[in-house]
Amino acid sequence: MPDEIKKDQAAPEEEQPEVAAESTAEEIQPETDDELIEEEAPAEPEQAEAEDAGALKAALEAAEKQRDEYLAMAQRAQADYQNFKRRNSATRTEAYDDGVRETIAAMLPVIDNLERAIAAAESENGALVSGVQMTLKQMLEALTRLGLEEVPALGEKFDPDIHNAVMRAPEGEGEPGQVLEVFQKGYRVKGRMIRYAMVKIAAEN
Repeated sequence: MPDEIKKDQAAPEEEQPEVAAESTAEEIQPETDDELIEEEAPAEPEQAEAEDAGALKAALEAAEKQRDEYLAMAQRAQADYQNFKRRNSATRTEAYDDGVRETIAAMLPVIDNLERAIAAAESENGALVSGVQMTLKQMLEALTRLGLEEVPALGEKFDPDIHNAVMRAPEGEGEPGQVLEVFQKGYRVKGRMIRYAMVKIAAEN
């Protein structure tokens, strides 16, 4: 009897190593999970880098689009400024030319009177006549530099664009439509008429 009791008491001690083995297995299992987590962890930085690259690309495209818009705006502004300069320059030139024409037109009666004075004193050769002739010459030279041009009339074919016919000669006098006499000279400044030539023309058949 005493031997059997000893055997029964010893049996549980033999089963203890199995429990210990199970505990050991349970303790090792979490280490295996940690290893899996550690193996999967490196994928997160790559994904973050990809997202950062996508964001940078989108920002670059937006910046390029904005740059193109600003460039187009600058080009339009420059073109508008150049057009404004051309229009302004043309306006100034036209205003200046109009002022010159008006000034010359106001001085034409003075030229007419000087020419009449010289014509009336053709028989004289005094200093007074020479002075008037010199004055007329200087004035015409100055106005010519400003663009004054006398319209051809005497002996020319009548042109209603530059001549103003105020008298018609009888038939048979001169060639038909020819300017026979000039009562008042015509002038133009830089291609624009400021006074038509007042003329007498031969009758046309």
